[in-house]
Amino acid sequence: VWIDRLAAEADGIIPVGRIKPHTAFRGPYESGVVKMLVIGLGKQAGADSCHDAGFGALAERLPAYARVILDNAPVLFGIALLENAYDETCRIEALPADRILAEEPALLEEANTRMPRILFDPLDVLIVDRIGKNISGDGMDPNITGTFMTPFASGGISANRVTVLDLTPETGGAALGMGMADTSTRRLFDKIDMEETYPNAITCTVLDFAKIPLILPNDREAIQCALRCAVGADRAHPRIVRIADTLHIEHLLISEALLDEARANPSIEILGEPAYLPFDINGNLL
Repeated sequence: VWIDRLAAEADGIIPVGRIKPHTAFRGPYESGVVKMLVIGLGKQAGADSCHDAGFGALAERLPAYARVILDNAPVLFGIALLENAYDETCRIEALPADRILAEEPALLEEANTRMPRILFDPLDVLIVDRIGKNISGDGMDPNITGTFMTPFASGGISANRVTVLDLTPETGGAALGMGMADTSTRRLFDKIDMEETYPNAITCTVLDFAKIPLILPNDREAIQCALRCAVGADRAHPRIVRIADTLHIEHLLISEALLDEARANPSIEILGEPAYLPFDINGNLL
């Protein structure tokens, strides 16, 4: 069990963690204070040690490693952050060090109820404008998109094909999550920094989410290819949703095939009339 030297030598440690469902496994402790103790304070060596048996063992390893740290490091208390469906902090809890393991599971259950959802399922094509490490550890959150890279977690929607159009500036070329897409763009590909992308995938032992999808010249062709390869889709009336990213799904675009479904759902407000996607002369969305 590893811990950062500077943290170990400090007078006190206060881990801060956002409580939310993990993207690759299920357990009483997923993303949160316990994970920050083990993976955050453990840094690359600690993360490598904890992940070396794969995500199937993480539900057992996280609390076991955390107990060693809590028993041997000067942890004062933890700060647990919960967010609502709009990516806003809605609750802050201070957890005494000796209560972190006891109290975090209930906070995770609450966080599960606050997760946003795409209210159309299944889809022929899901269009994601941007992915990045500032959006999710997986670039795009599979708890929203259903694009899980391991068999140890499930949820989200079922999309026949997923197309990802760009990287966020904040991700610095780390293109984790592109492997969950079926098609993408030359624009995204040209921004990939392999040295920033690969260490995360290698450390967590899941290489698939760093693989490169089909690369098309522009947004139009990436979307067209995804729809062309969506087996069983009614291409004259495709079920398509476009989102900005998985942190911001309060506003989304839907295809006309979903309009009646949207009108019948009291949780959905229709803000505009049908219109063509606005592509520029280069085939990219405006």
